[in-house]
Amino acid sequence: MKFRQIDIQKFDSTGNYILNEEYILSYDYSDGWTERSFRIAFFIDVYFDSKIDLSFYIRNLKKKKGTSYSQKIEKQIEIQTPIEIKNLILSLIHLNELKLKHFYADSFMEDSNDEHFVINHNGKSHNIGIGILLKKIEPENESENLFFQMHTEFEKWKEDIYKTILSEL
Repeated sequence: MKFRQIDIQKFDSTGNYILNEEYILSYDYSDGWTERSFRIAFFIDVYFDSKIDLSFYIRNLKKKKGTSYSQKIEKQIEIQTPIEIKNLILSLIHLNELKLKHFYADSFMEDSNDEHFVINHNGKSHNIGIGILLKKIEPENESENLFFQMHTEFEKWKEDIYKTILSEL
């Protein structure tokens, strides 16, 4: 099941991602410099099968002599995309035009959380970043409305996956 992200998305000459034509969406998330240092990347193909690559740390594990250590957990999984996300992606890609900004943020801070979407729409890979949002964004159009609904669903999904993996250890 091992897959390589470079086979799914690559950088172009401007530093944006180009998503393989067999995929309709990718979503990269990182906690930044946090205790768990959680990072997860979703790659959703045209059949809505999801390839997920994730890693995080479990801190302060105890050894027999009372010292503590950290353990890095790395996993790749393949699962079906939840129906809520699938329906939002379908609604987005069926729009005539995607009207999304390249970056949504109220603030920037080094080593903070980072999120990046790539959506294949009408033969083009659209890159959308999300930084620190201090207030809820009011969508300006249907593209943004659907995109932020999808973002909310991805936030839930990534945390569900994290909790599931953690409970299996």
